[in-house]
Amino acid sequence: MPARIDDLLVLNQHISKTELGKYLRDREAVLPRDFGGLGDGVADDRAAIQAAFDRAAADGKMAVIPPGTWNVSGGVTLGGGARGLIMRGVLRYTGTAPATVLTLGDGGTIRNGEKLYANLQVVRQTQSDWSSEADIGILARNLDASVLDVRLVQGFTIGLRTLGDGRGFEDSTLHLHRFLNNRIGLDVHCATATAWNTSVRYYGGHFACATGINLSLDRFGIRLSAEPGAYTNHNRHVFDAPNFELRQLDPNIAIPFLNETNGSAIIGRALRMEACSPIVARHTGAAQDCEYEVAWANTYQVGIDYAATATRCGNAVLNRHRAPASRHLRLLGGVPNLRAAAFRHSATEVGVEGLAAVATSTTAATTLAGLSFNGLDDITPTGRGLRLEAQRGLAFVVDCSQAKEFALAHWLVGGADGGRLFVRCFDAGMAVRENIAGDVLASLTTMQWNTPSKAWTGGAVMADASLNRRMTVRLAEPVAFAQIGIVGFDGQIELEALRLYGLPEHAPALLCGTPALPVGQREFVAETSWDLPSLAPGATSLLDVTITGCRQGDLADAALASSTRFIELDAAAWTTNTVRVMARNISPSATFDLTAATLSVAVTKRRMP
Repeated sequence: MPARIDDLLVLNQHISKTELGKYLRDREAVLPRDFGGLGDGVADDRAAIQAAFDRAAADGKMAVIPPGTWNVSGGVTLGGGARGLIMRGVLRYTGTAPATVLTLGDGGTIRNGEKLYANLQVVRQTQSDWSSEADIGILARNLDASVLDVRLVQGFTIGLRTLGDGRGFEDSTLHLHRFLNNRIGLDVHCATATAWNTSVRYYGGHFACATGINLSLDRFGIRLSAEPGAYTNHNRHVFDAPNFELRQLDPNIAIPFLNETNGSAIIGRALRMEACSPIVARHTGAAQDCEYEVAWANTYQVGIDYAATATRCGNAVLNRHRAPASRHLRLLGGVPNLRAAAFRHSATEVGVEGLAAVATSTTAATTLAGLSFNGLDDITPTGRGLRLEAQRGLAFVVDCSQAKEFALAHWLVGGADGGRLFVRCFDAGMAVRENIAGDVLASLTTMQWNTPSKAWTGGAVMADASLNRRMTVRLAEPVAFAQIGIVGFDGQIELEALRLYGLPEHAPALLCGTPALPVGQREFVAETSWDLPSLAPGATSLLDVTITGCRQGDLADAALASSTRFIELDAAAWTTNTVRVMARNISPSATFDLTAATLSVAVTKRRMP
């Protein structure tokens, strides 16, 4: 009998009667009952459903699965010639071997556009053991400008796979509902180098596993993936308000997002994480510029796990769970005017307050102190900035024993492009870590090991045109201290400003200017006890005081905790690391023999003229 629109209305807030009328007017639907299907939960309806799907594809009609439980012993495919599929009943796979149960679209290079797939429900009669990724509930191929509405997919290794095959899966809207007991709820996938999977909107989704399902195996809500050699630049996938309840029970891990691609702009908004690992995403490739906004979780500390194969960082967790301010970066250190903060460390060397001078030349040094300088030659003040020669750089020195992610921002005079990211890593004993894979990831460049300098440098010049001027740095767990800055490397750069940011949950220390690292400072001081000899009127006494960092030409001063005003002190930067202090008795008639007192000596580096 003819199918009526009223009989085929789907209980779906996204599908209106008017929209259904567009597809179903005047018997524009094909049903499996037309081919002997029963939907009674007993008979194998696979042949009837496939016959209905073939007819819908051949005639350009809508396929409809009426209410009921429609058993299939193998997979069924709705070709791209069909206008879409509306389900009120449930497809139940009764086999045990891995299978793709419901396939939508032709695949290959054929575009599957302007389609409506609504209220899809596919379940597995026997729970999958998750051992094969050939076990897929729904496979949607090459969708473009279409709507896909999945109400239920349950019991598979992969619940729903969206596939760019010989062309793209793109510009479509997915309404997601219950994804139950699947190892990977949604797999965003590419099959070939000529495919793509990009620019897709997702609404909702409850990704859950019941207690006791394959306890020893890891599980993921959403995966972005590709076949070996296939397209991996998945980008602009936006997920609104998905819920993850994945049952993390040792020894498994349970992570909402697994990103195995090299794309960008994977955005998750208002995520809920319950019974998950304290990791919102695992990245195994070069994905960057991804954001995960956590609205609720079982812990405050939700992070991104970068696998050993990851080659980029630059992704963010925006934690709104009882900590709305935590989504803001924290300024850890900044020198907004390097020219004003510059000083003359020696007759030929220039330094900057708050920064260590670094070099990319060959060095035998192996410690943080030995690889940090208060000033170096080949740094020249200009009208607005400092000109650094190719082998010179400036860096913040940070305690990264707890904090691991930083953002570096720099400005060259006139907004010019240039310079490369510079990172040198040290262990807890402040010994340099040499060429250890995984120590440093950057957001927008591959870090390259520079053997002569024992440091990592960015693989490309920082430039607006390359979208890599603003750089994020992520350090490995064993890295306890690091120099993070910029070097000329390819040639001269004229640097004007440098700033370092961190995540809000940490406030790591910057070491420059401390006794452990006396660099990046203009003032050096020392105290010692001085027991002056008896001084007759006009007599003098000399004392050399060691002040590491002192150079000839520094401004020097001295003070003695004395009870008389007739002992006058003069101080001069005598030689490298030495200040000579002269005490003179300026009394016209009295002789003084003072007891030992504290002598304070200070030297100050001169500002650059």
